[in-house]
Amino acid sequence: SSGINAEWPLRPGEEQLTHVTDTESLKKLELSLKPLELQDCLNAFVKSDELCAGSTWYCTLCDSEQSAITSTSISHLPPYLILQLNRFNVLSTGLGRTEKISCPVHIPQHNLDLSCVTTGSKPVSSYSLCGIVHHTGGIGGGHYTCQSLTDDTWRYYNDTMVTTREPLTSDDGIPGNDSDARSAYVLLYRQNCDLPNT
Repeated sequence: SSGINAEWPLRPGEEQLTHVTDTESLKKLELSLKPLELQDCLNAFVKSDELCAGSTWYCTLCDSEQSAITSTSISHLPPYLILQLNRFNVLSTGLGRTEKISCPVHIPQHNLDLSCVTTGSKPVSSYSLCGIVHHTGGIGGGHYTCQSLTDDTWRYYNDTMVTTREPLTSDDGIPGNDSDARSAYVLLYRQNCDLPNT
């Protein structure tokens, strides 16, 4: 399996997130924002960045610092894909404080399209959700739970308790449970082909 650390795209009004200096302001701003689409996070992950003034690239051929464009893409998709949502923000206080981002994310159960992150002419297969790791709490402490699809049944694991529980989203990406949409941290997707369901 391979992993992707999915980034948060900046939408109108969100540029403020990078300038927030305290937890209370961050939480107020988060609550005012609309839910993100997982596809938008993937698009932000592969977005080209310009390396210039202060973050240039050293060229060994010309022996000098150069401006450059960087981008990320995947050439071969794995049978199982792990997506980690980047849910932590370094506050711009100069102290390096970090706070958790709890914006809800619409996560598709079926037909996740990865054409935006792949290169080449090979057809891109879609993926179906088969596991979710949730994190509740903050930076200093929290609790992990998870959901997994086993034998066509979604199970929810919370310490020693195992119950059946539908996933956090419906097929159209609408959150089934807002707290789940805010706590999803790691997603496990299975390529849509003849792979075992366990």
